[in-house]
Amino acid sequence: MKALVLSSEKVLSWKEVETPTPANGEVLVQIKSASLNHRELWITKGLYPGMKLPCILGADGAGVVTAVGSDQDAAWLGKDVVIYPAYDWGAVERAPTRQFRVLGMPDPGTMAEYISVPVSSIVEKPAYLAWEEAAAIPVAGLTAWRALVRHGGITADSKVLITGVGGGVAQMGLSLATAMGATVFVTSSSADKIAYANEAGALGGVNYKEEDWNIQLKNLSGGIDIVLDSSPAPRLDDYFKFLNYGARIVAYGSTGNRNTEVNISKMFLRHIQFIGTAMGSPKEFKAMLEFMEAHKIKPKVHATFPFAQAIKACETLQEGKQIGKICLV
Repeated sequence: MKALVLSSEKVLSWKEVETPTPANGEVLVQIKSASLNHRELWITKGLYPGMKLPCILGADGAGVVTAVGSDQDAAWLGKDVVIYPAYDWGAVERAPTRQFRVLGMPDPGTMAEYISVPVSSIVEKPAYLAWEEAAAIPVAGLTAWRALVRHGGITADSKVLITGVGGGVAQMGLSLATAMGATVFVTSSSADKIAYANEAGALGGVNYKEEDWNIQLKNLSGGIDIVLDSSPAPRLDDYFKFLNYGARIVAYGSTGNRNTEVNISKMFLRHIQFIGTAMGSPKEFKAMLEFMEAHKIKPKVHATFPFAQAIKACETLQEGKQIGKICLV
């Protein structure tokens, strides 16, 4: 089979590799679509922990089950499925085990013609989704779902701020939060991305590069209950201008900023929580897909590329001009 492989020298190539054979308890999925995350870019630059190369990249994928490792799983043959994008979450919903890891390094990923995964890692694809839409969901959707539902405690009367609304998690967070009835505000440095968010259901947005962005947000929103945060500000004190008492800041990234200062006394006196999150459990993955199907939520797909143009797709992601996901089909 063909696959996108990152060599030990950190060179990407679309090359021939051995097709996997499913073991007992596994299924072989013929990948119909895979989507890109910034994780792949970090891996190609050697900026991801636990680097083990060579490896087939890709965490997000959807396809058709073409073989099973045991006859007891034969009912899955021919089924259209979406793949849970990780291994070894464990039995506790509160947090994963230390062995938890995302597909696509060190384990083989989805940017290949086939992948073998545990039968517990597949969920039937909702029929209303195109292949690329289904493949766009796993990492971004699950991260947003866990952040909003488990950590954010979102309700229909919540006021939610989504930072960096051009990103995949932010886009999914916007779709999920509005479907839950929450009022959503956004930030971006792009007027076009704010305009898109408003068309997609946000009530308004501000440019975070403007000096008084936090005051603008306070005046616009009247106060925020949940922040879905891809990149916490260098001074978290800026947030206190618009956070309601009891607000939750749920951070899932550190793009462009790894150090954040905070006034601890303001945090505890206002009962504000700062929570870190990443991905989610298989149980949450299934719950998210059920919710999306019930509300017919479709992720935003910016562009699609044939699998053979996977390297070009990565270059497009690197440019950072997209609104929505970049997918391989």
